[in-house]
Amino acid sequence: MKNLKSKRSIGVTLSLSAGILWGMMPLYINLVDAADPYEIIAQRSLWSAVLLFVICWMRGHLGDIWMLIKGRRHLINFSITTFFLLLNWSMYVYAVQTEQVVAAALGYFVYPLCTVMLGILVLNERLTAWAWIAIGFVGFGVLTKALMMTNVPWVSLALAGSFSLYAVLRKRMDFDPLQGLFIETLALFPFAIVFLIWMKADGQVLFFGGGTANVCLALLAGVVTVLPLVLFLKGNSLLNMTSASLLFYSNPTAHLFLGVFVFAEPFVAFDLIPFGMIWAGIAVYFFTVGKAIDTTKSLA
Repeated sequence: MKNLKSKRSIGVTLSLSAGILWGMMPLYINLVDAADPYEIIAQRSLWSAVLLFVICWMRGHLGDIWMLIKGRRHLINFSITTFFLLLNWSMYVYAVQTEQVVAAALGYFVYPLCTVMLGILVLNERLTAWAWIAIGFVGFGVLTKALMMTNVPWVSLALAGSFSLYAVLRKRMDFDPLQGLFIETLALFPFAIVFLIWMKADGQVLFFGGGTANVCLALLAGVVTVLPLVLFLKGNSLLNMTSASLLFYSNPTAHLFLGVFVFAEPFVAFDLIPFGMIWAGIAVYFFTVGKAIDTTKSLA
């Protein structure tokens, strides 16, 4: 039981850290002065692959990775997860570049509900009565927020759908986070190179317009991409899908604060209702889960 609690604590720390780091991503994208916003995706793919290659090489994992990609079934699975990862990155950059940070936040508020449902349907996870009550609070909060938006939040739905499918499929595949992420970024590597060559041929200046600061920002793209993703995937592997999903609310909460206080996007007093419901649901879930673990420990 002690090992279970320790494993859960590590998983909570990793998942929470990933969410907070991702929540700060708009600051990075806002610093980048890219003539073509999709250069951000190309640079992230390129330098993430380079960074992960170095890490996997130093850990002696390249042989294991080669065995993975030789298997047709694994190759198909990683092709699917790579597609969803690329779709999510593209929609995210689009949201930030078009000043829809709050819409992006809503997408990541919807995401955990999607993954909880997929966890039940795909991973055969089961929820307790308290967990259903918590999900009910969260669902009501998200629905209330969605209804406050005058237009269909396509950006939010695309972000939620692409990332929830990615997360559940990766959890089901059960591979080392670093190895799996390297395979995905390696698949994107040739496309990133071709895109950058096209930009150069088109007369555009690479590395976000050039200059020391912009070159450093481009090189940093690998770190800001890999670190939270690895923490996220590792946290997911140590927790059930419901716990990991609800902890992900640290991401859209950080997005929300940045959108309102840094990027001056609108936030009305009524917004406190949906977000209050969401956090009430999270508190109910983790209080009851922690209490259940402590009770089990005392009976053991």
